[in-house]
Amino acid sequence: MKIVRFRIDANPIYGALEDGSEQLVALKGDPLFQKAEPSGQLYNLEEARLLSPVIPRSKAVSCCANLAGKAAGAEWPPVAIKPNTAVIGPDDPIAIPTWGGGTARAFVGLAAVAKTICKNVAPEQVGSVIAGWTIGVDFASGGEDISFSQARAWDTSAAIGPWIVVGPGFNPDNVTISASVSGQEVASASSADFPLNAAEAFAKVSAMMTLLPGDVVIVGGIELPQPLRAGERLESAITGVGQMENMLVSANR
Repeated sequence: MKIVRFRIDANPIYGALEDGSEQLVALKGDPLFQKAEPSGQLYNLEEARLLSPVIPRSKAVSCCANLAGKAAGAEWPPVAIKPNTAVIGPDDPIAIPTWGGGTARAFVGLAAVAKTICKNVAPEQVGSVIAGWTIGVDFASGGEDISFSQARAWDTSAAIGPWIVVGPGFNPDNVTISASVSGQEVASASSADFPLNAAEAFAKVSAMMTLLPGDVVIVGGIELPQPLRAGERLESAITGVGQMENMLVSANR
């Protein structure tokens, strides 16, 4: 099953989407914070405008050094911390800041969504503290004269979507992550090749900082070989999750 956040007309709605179905079952509220109850309304998937499935209450964290096919690094690999204002959803534009050099690097990864307050989680406990899995894309400014945190913390620099996959049948350590730019595939790898598996990476982050309900952790992924520029469209996909697209544009400032 998938948890979806979408818009019909003006109002955001939470919904549930069964595997193989094209019909969204609207829910009464945010299922991360209350029991998932149908509201009685049904919508066709094709008429819905998909939004980021979650807006983190505090942050998104990217394990941008946990790259498929790379050797394990330091015991505490660097992570990027993004404010919740960085989070956008499917089809939302990535606005590259003008002070960032005009380009953006992209790290396309598998992301876990925390469903409870958690700290110092053991890898074997991760399944009990997350709501499910989604696609997370961490964009970094291409500028050379700015700090690591400034390069990654700007508004629209974290695309999340298209929904959250829930249920025990999803294996985060055996999915294919791929990225295409304007219709041409440029990178692909398996999560089985992460230096830290999904649970280990999430556990590392929870040891660094307290995670709150709705926080997003990109546990690992692939880095695109070339920076992206305004006018290019990034298509991100993960088997068992889905795919989403985001156009890159130049920010006004």
